[in-house]
Amino acid sequence: MKIRDAQLQHRFPVAGDVGVWTFPVNLVDPVTEFKIWVFAKVSEHDALADQCLPYCIDEVALIDGSEVIQAMTGAQAIALYMFDHGKAPMHWHQELTSMSNYWCIPLTFGRHLTDPEYIFDPTKFRNPQIRVTWNLSAVTAVGTAGSWLEDLVAGGGLNISVWAKVMEEGANPKGYLMAKELKEFTTKASGTDITYLPTDFDIRKVLLRVYKNCGQMNDGVTRIKISQDEDKWIPVDLLSDDFIFLMYDWFDEMEFDLKVVRDHDENDEHFGGNYCHLVAVGGEELGVLNITGAASNCFRSVSTLATDGDKDDYQFWVRTFTRTPFDTYCYPFGDQMDREDWLKVAPIGNLRLMLTMGAADYCAQIWVQQIHPY
Repeated sequence: MKIRDAQLQHRFPVAGDVGVWTFPVNLVDPVTEFKIWVFAKVSEHDALADQCLPYCIDEVALIDGSEVIQAMTGAQAIALYMFDHGKAPMHWHQELTSMSNYWCIPLTFGRHLTDPEYIFDPTKFRNPQIRVTWNLSAVTAVGTAGSWLEDLVAGGGLNISVWAKVMEEGANPKGYLMAKELKEFTTKASGTDITYLPTDFDIRKVLLRVYKNCGQMNDGVTRIKISQDEDKWIPVDLLSDDFIFLMYDWFDEMEFDLKVVRDHDENDEHFGGNYCHLVAVGGEELGVLNITGAASNCFRSVSTLATDGDKDDYQFWVRTFTRTPFDTYCYPFGDQMDREDWLKVAPIGNLRLMLTMGAADYCAQIWVQQIHPY
């Protein structure tokens, strides 16, 4: 096995706060992973209290003409990577004004990063391209009082890099893992939402993100059920609280490391969903720092200096330990290393994801990971 890490593009400046950038994949050897790095400069830390750079990435996709090989939002791609590989990709989330903020948004194609069998083979496609769609003003307007500065590049505020993990020798491509968003909707205070899951290719994972700033994912959706052929087989039917506890058995804790700037008694997101654990470290100056309220996807900072009382613009690190990154539920089918153990769709007539809603105005997103043979 002979593997190299290739830098295909280095900090390419893209103009405009909203746009689409495509990049040709001019490789002939199989690729186990693309790392898409996005960079922006922080304008105002208060504008980052309810967002991070991945929230501004509407889509990272690998396409071949009209065929979509993978396509997810920034948060979805990172969450899937964490469930697949047990750790967060490299990120530098910091809220200091005028400082750089960057996240790696990966697209991976195998069971692990050196999988020789399930891997993206560019020779199987005519014109593969990476496509990044962004909107830096998705949460807060760009500008001096907004989230991102406009002067990182002329006419815009985003740089993009692309790296590839290339397998020059030892690959035996059988197929690749394909991940795509199926649906996005806004929850209601009650009722059931039904989504028909795809039955064209075998399914490895089903993922659901239920997000609202300072919200609890188990409030937006209170019950999760997957049903085959009108309840002929039900792989899961659980209250969302219990589903999260079951995920504690499936997945190890994963970490986000965040450099935040908060006022005393102010909220900020920790990106860990429900029931995570937080540690605050590295507070500036002599003082007392505490964080509370991590039952939701936000925490509240308590910062007091011995010299002058409650402290605003207090800089400190927050380490998030989570099994529900970016408010995401994940249902894995079988042994994730054993291809034969994943959900076989050939005998299935229909497969429904049934979600009982419990609170309005949460953003719910559904996506699946399937195995696509060559």
